[in-house]
Amino acid sequence: MRIEATCEQCGRRFLLSQIGPESETPGRCPFCGHRFARHYAGVLMETVENAERAANQFVQMLSRLQNMETGFRVDLDGLLRELSEEAQSNEQRPAS
Repeated sequence: MRIEATCEQCGRRFLLSQIGPESETPGRCPFCGHRFARHYAGVLMETVENAERAANQFVQMLSRLQNMETGFRVDLDGLLRELSEEAQSNEQRPAS
């Protein structure tokens, strides 16, 4: 699953994989070169990889659940809304 982000310096959207360890500009905006997470540089690359891996696994498990004959339907709209709200509320919390 591709996770997009927006550079707070230049305002351009990019894929997190574009700043990962395999990218041409690890830890930097692929457009303006702005350095991301100066205080967390040591863990940024690992966190980017883990977030994309977790998102892929989440989608795979939801797809697997949806493909089962369970007799119920997952409320994807509600789930996406709740995920968005939770992620936004965590933006204000310091990283642990």
